[in-house]
Amino acid sequence: MELGKSEFEITGNGLKFIAVITMLIDHMAIALFYWWDYYNVLRAIGRMAFPIYCYLLVEGFLHTKNVKKYALRLLGIAVISEIPFDYVVAAMPYYPEHNNVLWELLLGLIVLYCFKRVDEQNLSPNVKYLCRILVMFAGMALAYFTRLDYSAAGICCISAMYYLNGNDRRGRLLSFGMGVMILYLMSSTLEAWAFFMLIPMYFYKGKRGTNNIYLRVFFYFFYPVHLLILGILAYL
Repeated sequence: MELGKSEFEITGNGLKFIAVITMLIDHMAIALFYWWDYYNVLRAIGRMAFPIYCYLLVEGFLHTKNVKKYALRLLGIAVISEIPFDYVVAAMPYYPEHNNVLWELLLGLIVLYCFKRVDEQNLSPNVKYLCRILVMFAGMALAYFTRLDYSAAGICCISAMYYLNGNDRRGRLLSFGMGVMILYLMSSTLEAWAFFMLIPMYFYKGKRGTNNIYLRVFFYFFYPVHLLILGILAYL
């Protein structure tokens, strides 16, 4: 978060910190505090994280110079996160019924890449529209049948954020708000808590923030590391 000369501003790094904190609260509830009376409150707070990651995935796709490297990074984190994730959600090293959210983001990135390739083709508007729909439904079906976290709703959310996203505040809020609405309608009523994230999104102007290698490493590896620690604590 940064305080400018004229207006308070939240950078992309600020949004990531919010996502990290709310995600940690969510996973602590699952691994350690499932018995607590306020368990559902902690899970509700955790609903704020995923839409941020979806939105920043869209932003990252729009600005990356190498989609392949971006995808490989997501793939690597998804692979090393799966066993810790399975321990947290099911107390076992292999649980194919529920796979971690990095797979969802990776699939979302592939869907966005397919969207871009469709838009680059010399096709009529109606044919392009049909192709986009087919790509989105193919991604949603794959997410559903592979038991990804957030399932079809996550892919639909990412797709909507991509096509509604704009360079001004109104476009960003519309994109994010519609993504949350899709999660609310398709996933769980608890997702309504993510509408509170429209407040920090209001102060986001599309700036990444400090480009620091240590921050990048922290944001990438926080997911598997915190799951590993929680998994060990839950096992003990």
